[in-house]
Amino acid sequence: MKKILCFLFLILIFLSCKQKNNFFAPSKNEYATNFFIIENNRQLHITSAGDSISFPRNTKISRCIITTCSASAYLDAIGKFNCIVGVSSPEYFFNSKIEKGISNHTIENIGNDGTLNFEKIISLKPDLIITTHNPNYERILNQLAKHGIKIIYIEEYMELHPLGKTEYIKLFGTLFGEIEKADSIYLSVKKNYIKLKKKALSTKEQPTIFTNIMYGDAWYMAGGKSFVSTLFKDAGGDYLWKNNSNTGTVILNFEEVFSKAKHADYWIGASNFNSKNELINSSYQYTEFDAYKKDQIYAMNKRENKTKANDYFESGNIFADRTLSDIIKILHPELLPDYELTYLRKLK
Repeated sequence: MKKILCFLFLILIFLSCKQKNNFFAPSKNEYATNFFIIENNRQLHITSAGDSISFPRNTKISRCIITTCSASAYLDAIGKFNCIVGVSSPEYFFNSKIEKGISNHTIENIGNDGTLNFEKIISLKPDLIITTHNPNYERILNQLAKHGIKIIYIEEYMELHPLGKTEYIKLFGTLFGEIEKADSIYLSVKKNYIKLKKKALSTKEQPTIFTNIMYGDAWYMAGGKSFVSTLFKDAGGDYLWKNNSNTGTVILNFEEVFSKAKHADYWIGASNFNSKNELINSSYQYTEFDAYKKDQIYAMNKRENKTKANDYFESGNIFADRTLSDIIKILHPELLPDYELTYLRKLK
């Protein structure tokens, strides 16, 4: 009997150790290519946006500062929003909890796009700063690192697949001890995205699409290998620049865009204009597109707050299935008869 009890005790110890060793082990990346997580020698090693950082396996992050809007959405989704003690440029955040936190001083404003407030950051005693590569921050961040503050760079917008951006929730789940919740959200979004994609690709018709607007003399069209191009394809659309090899944007002039997109069925992603009048006030040339004449122009600004902060750049990074649903609803409304647009809005 004693031998049996000892054996069972050893099994429990083994399982307990195994669970602890896997605490920082999310499922492997399927779509994301700009971050990697490795656990060995009781250390968590993360490479993200080209920089590497390590943590002891039992690290507990309870106080963080963020300078990127998307981070607030990932933290909110896994139930760790209350870990945020400081943000830069709070007016850029859509999440109303940021404004509320600033008002009641549970969250501090630690700077803006120009610079960060070194003294205030030190006084907040953060366990971690979540940021992006910004040359205006480099000097301050280097000083903060010398004071022992951990800094991680998150650049989900560099991913080439919509689900790659969703997958960053695994990184946040790993850092903040919510791996199971993060994996659950990711798997749910992925499952729905794939289901929607299959439904959209079953249609024979593929309406033509172009995107973006002129900025000065340049039209920054999404490249054929970008996540935007992937969204249009997965929604059952024919993106007119799908054969372009750029992963980011391709710079064109108006004539180049007009010659190819004059008769396009849809114009999706026309900046943040609120009406067709606003659009043509910026350039009357837009009236020559068929999409303008047929009232088929959509802006990605249905969820904006009073400071023009846009939820597409926050929760939209997580819920790729909602963005895909928006585009399917526009291109193939019969496939989603009861769905209402989340991020996109038709210009009138």
